[in-house]
Amino acid sequence: MKKKGGNIILNRIFPVRYLGKFKEGFSKPQLFEMNDGNTYLVKFKDNPQGTRVLVNDWVVGKLAQLLGLPVASFEVAYFSKSDFKKFPVLYRYGFTPGHQFASLLLKDCTGLWEPRINEEIVNRDALPGIIVFDYWVNNNDRDTGNVLLERLSDNKCYLHLIDHGLCFPGYALSKDMLKKVPMNLLKQPVHTWGVTQIDDPKSLMQFTEKVLALPSEQILSVINTIPDDWDVSSSEKKAMYQYLLSAKKALPILILKFIKKYFRD
Repeated sequence: MKKKGGNIILNRIFPVRYLGKFKEGFSKPQLFEMNDGNTYLVKFKDNPQGTRVLVNDWVVGKLAQLLGLPVASFEVAYFSKSDFKKFPVLYRYGFTPGHQFASLLLKDCTGLWEPRINEEIVNRDALPGIIVFDYWVNNNDRDTGNVLLERLSDNKCYLHLIDHGLCFPGYALSKDMLKKVPMNLLKQPVHTWGVTQIDDPKSLMQFTEKVLALPSEQILSVINTIPDDWDVSSSEKKAMYQYLLSAKKALPILILKFIKKYFRD
């Protein structure tokens, strides 16, 4: 546990072995084995997309967990200056030491671009919640690469959510950009596919009620866990909090518009 500037980071993990650069990703994510024995895909501070993608990934992921959505496991990883000396490639990318965002690397997965037609998605009932949640956080990047299907046994697979860096206004997040909640329908391929998997559109409104019932104190608590060295000011945290409250109020209108468009019957 480490306390810095009033912000306490619990259960941090740290790197043990560098496994190389991940093959995809604008943020130049890197693969590391951590002290817990697992392999993680790590997004670093000062990556080409900026540190705000870490903020979005962390906050949106924690909110998804509160709502019981199948977001892939993630942690805060701490990379000290000595770790950077041990793995000098990190300096060459322009990254900086400190707290980083680490997502557990899932094995035997494919993106939704390779749907396993003959396999049953065992958590298909999460799809209404995924769509509603994406509207709450204004996720403009729920493409087929940000949903993973993990192979289980007996022709079954499990759906995981990853990569929430482009939620809110995106990685160029600022106080001014958080003042207005977008009221347009999102054009995301996963949502279009998800409609074909939903039996009753009422399930969308049911999950909307779940979001509306999420206590404001829990939302604020999540925002307050943002590591201090991700450089989010108190006024920016307040703006994010107010945005999420305003977006909650707008959510029923957006979901009714979504239902009207995609469930004409």
